Amino acid sequence: MKTTASPIILLAIACASCGESGEAPLVAEEILQLNSRANRVAMGLEHYVASEGIRRARIYADTAFFIEDVATVELRQMEVVFYDDFGYETTVLTAREGTYDWDSGDMTAAHDVVIIKRQEDERIESEEMFYDRAGDRIWSDTHTTMYKADGTVIEGTSFVSDSGMEDVALTEPRILRRSTDNPPE
Repeated sequence: MKTTASPIILLAIACASCGESGEAPLVAEEILQLNSRANRVAMGLEHYVASEGIRRARIYADTAFFIEDVATVELRQMEVVFYDDFGYETTVLTAREGTYDWDSGDMTAAHDVVIIKRQEDERIESEEMFYDRAGDRIWSDTHTTMYKADGTVIEGTSFVSDSGMEDVALTEPRILRRSTDNPPE
C-alpha cells in the first residue's frame, strides 16, 4: 500500500522551516500586528448595505480589521456612500478611520471626517461622526463646520442630520462667513 504525506503536514513543516531559517515573517502577520484584536484582515474592503432590496450604503475601506467576538469591523481610510429610497447616491462620508457594527449597521467615523452632499456642493466637517442605520441619522457631538453651496460657512458645537443631509441642524450655530450673494443685513 502506497501512502502519501498530508498536504497540511507538508505545509506546516515548510512554514516551520521558514521561521527557523531567519526569513522575513509573512505579510499577514505584520498586518495583524497593527490590530492585535483582529481575527481577519481585508485589504480593499467593499461592502453594500441593503434594506428591502434597495441599496442604502456602500462602505469602502483601504484596510478592514474584523473583530468577530464583538461583531465589528475597524476601518482605515474609509468612504461611505449613502443612497436615497430610489437607490441614487446622496452623500459621501470620508474619514481616516471608523468602526462598523456588523449586526446593527451603525458606524462611527473619526479623524478628518467629511460628509459631502455632491449635488448641492455642501459639506460638513467634524473630528467624529456617528451613523444610526435604523434611524437614518448622522450626528456629531464635537465642533462642526458646515460649508454651504453659496459660500456661507457656519460653525456649531454639534449637529444632527439624516444621511442625505436634507434636514441638518447645528447646535449653537455661528456664521463665520456669509454668502457673497447675500449682502449683510
